[in-house]
Amino acid sequence: MKKLLVVLAAFTFSVGAVSAQTVPVKNRHPRTAQTNKAQKTPEQKADQKAKHLAQQLNLSAEQTEKVRQLHLARYQEMQANRAKYATAGKTDARKQEMKADKAKYDAQLKQILSADQYTEYAQLRAEKAEKHKGHQKAKS
Repeated sequence: MKKLLVVLAAFTFSVGAVSAQTVPVKNRHPRTAQTNKAQKTPEQKADQKAKHLAQQLNLSAEQTEKVRQLHLARYQEMQANRAKYATAGKTDARKQEMKADKAKYDAQLKQILSADQYTEYAQLRAEKAEKHKGHQKAKS
C-alpha cells in the first residue's frame, strides 16, 4: 500500500511539473519578428516593391524597371541616412530631410506613372494610412 502511495505521489508531482512548463507564445508584432530574420538588401527590397506595384497598378515592363531603379536609389539613400543619423535620434534636421526625400520620390514616381496609375497609387497609400491609424487607435 505504501508503494502505491509513493508511486501515486511521484506521478502527481511529475504531472504538476510538466504542466507548469510554459509554451512559447507566437510574436504578435510582425515588425519585431522581422528583426530576427536576415535583413534584405536594397536590391531585394527594390525588386519586391517594383513587383508589388506592377501587380497593383498594372505597370508595363518599362515602367516596372523605372520604378525598380527609383526604389533602388531610394533604399540605398535611406540606408546611408540611417548610418548617418544612427546616434543622433530623430532630430528636426532628420525629419526635414526625410520629408524632402519623400517629396522628391513622389515627384519622380509621378513622372513614371500615368495619371490614372498615380491616382490609384495615391488612393492605395491613403487606404494604407487609414488602416495604420485604425491599428494605432486599437492599441491605445
